[in-house]
Amino acid sequence: MAEFYRKGNWFAELPVQVQAAIRERMRIRHLNKGEHLYRQGAGAVGLYQVLSGFVQLRAIGSNGNEILITIYGPGCVLGEIPLMSSIKRAFDALALGPVQIAELPRQDFDELSRRYPEIYQRLTEKLCQTIVGLLAHIEDTSLLSLNQRLAKLLLSAARAYGREEQAGQLIDLPLTQADMGKMLGVSRQSVHRELTRLKSAGLVSKRQGCWFISDLPKLQESLSPPHRSQADSD
Repeated sequence: MAEFYRKGNWFAELPVQVQAAIRERMRIRHLNKGEHLYRQGAGAVGLYQVLSGFVQLRAIGSNGNEILITIYGPGCVLGEIPLMSSIKRAFDALALGPVQIAELPRQDFDELSRRYPEIYQRLTEKLCQTIVGLLAHIEDTSLLSLNQRLAKLLLSAARAYGREEQAGQLIDLPLTQADMGKMLGVSRQSVHRELTRLKSAGLVSKRQGCWFISDLPKLQESLSPPHRSQADSD
């Protein structure tokens, strides 16, 4: 959906006693770089919370093309939507490096959901937010230029994983130009061309192996439609 979610921990919105009940049932797993948390087409056997590291959500089309959905970081909960039905996993979840995961097995999820209706209430809210995000992504693809879509992606990454520094925000996230292309549905070369323009404008740069936004307000302004003069409207 060309968006990042740092505050994807809906557990934190549950009553304290429900949070405690969930954590009592969770077990810790460790993944190495490139290891799958789950695979596209598999049955849902649990839900997961990222404790450390990053997990990439992706899909492989029948033509072999890869689409990157998003990247989850520490605190994010994922894999829960298929637990609400019998549908298979729609995406691959892949570790981008060493990852520590807390897993809640499906049978425990089912039992706790029956005991605490607040769980399904929060999940329904998340599902609604996901639908809104999908509709916004469709709108962006139809109405925004690639430059604007890239700016919006960088702003989303900054909101989710930005770290304040004296001259701007450092995006503490392993995000390559190829990743951005897969999220936006364009080639890496197209992303490189637009990033070069943003660099020339003094809006973004690369620092410590991460993307750095030096002027958030100006990057935000790039999402606004160009001002039309009176002469243009005549």
